Amino acid sequence: MNHHSLPRSPADSAGTGQVGTRQVGTGQAAAAESVLLITDDDALREDIALITAVVGVRLETATNWRGAEEAEGWAAVMCSAQCLPTSARQAEGTLLLGYDAEGLWEAAAQLPGVRPVPLPQAERWLSEQLSAQVFDRSQGKVVAAASTAGGAGSTTFAYLCAAELVARGQRPLLIDAALGPGSGLADLVHRARSQQRLGSGNVEGGDLDWEQLSRIEGEISTSHLSAAIPIVDGIGVLTGSVEALQRAPLLPAAAAAGRSAFDVVIIDLGQRIEMTHIMGEQLERMLVVTRASPRAAEAAVRLVRAVAPVEAAVVVNRRAAPGWGPEDLADRLGAPVVADLAEQRWLARTDDLADTYQLLRSARGARMIHAVLHALGLGDA
Repeated sequence: MNHHSLPRSPADSAGTGQVGTRQVGTGQAAAAESVLLITDDDALREDIALITAVVGVRLETATNWRGAEEAEGWAAVMCSAQCLPTSARQAEGTLLLGYDAEGLWEAAAQLPGVRPVPLPQAERWLSEQLSAQVFDRSQGKVVAAASTAGGAGSTTFAYLCAAELVARGQRPLLIDAALGPGSGLADLVHRARSQQRLGSGNVEGGDLDWEQLSRIEGEISTSHLSAAIPIVDGIGVLTGSVEALQRAPLLPAAAAAGRSAFDVVIIDLGQRIEMTHIMGEQLERMLVVTRASPRAAEAAVRLVRAVAPVEAAVVVNRRAAPGWGPEDLADRLGAPVVADLAEQRWLARTDDLADTYQLLRSARGARMIHAVLHALGLGDA
């Protein structure tokens, strides 16, 4: 995100180091250590001032966007629905705050790039987001893939993203939260064991799964997760039975340990979108895999809104319904369609997830997955 900045406050040059609200002026404080709120709503300004004070983040405020185009970068930029960005550059990545959720969505639909943050529902998410933006805890990113229908392809795209990250020298962890019969990730580990493909370089693949994790008392050890997780062609894979996953709040704990042990955590949700609600502030981006059809579009709308304010990107998979295409889907969702994978008959016939890697060997497939990684904030990985 290319954050923007306005001239900073003279109060910053006093060097008090105190957290608080300052009107934007011309001081010396580093914008990268501050967040900016643009609003003329006193109540919203007071609420955000309280949130940033609790987090320990420096808040600066302005009542309009004048001068933002020539500004430097802030750690985060926020605005109210009454003070919307005036350009696409300003809108990109800006957090749109307000108390009217429906109004935020309507405004966001007109301004691609802004992220609706309905209050007070998303206060905790906002607190953690601002803290992470300013203090940068150097932890791995956590993203998820979900689908609007069974077989839509969330597992395929989660795997392809992880495989491409390995090719780029990264260490990804795939977490299976979809589970259920015929889990692609569970089958991937089973096949790897049967073919003795476990292990990558000096890393020995273990057999850690949801069943074992459910029996662990206390926090999940980062070192244990790193050493005991099955490694399939350079990808850490955590899978198991749905019963074990549901016995305890394992998903957020596993993701927290995973982001410390791996460069990127990719969660395959399948259609289990309810799992996002227990992830709290950890989830940073969401990939929605869907067919381009009126029915799938309605399901995708519900999915995108369910994960707000987490930013969502959309991939179209399989043959579109007559009269429908990616543009229609993007218009309906108010979210970008970052890739369109035409129907692959050979892919539908294979039951080995590893076979999908062949898609990355073509120039078109490589461009597609590059666009997906960029949309998930992993383009620099």
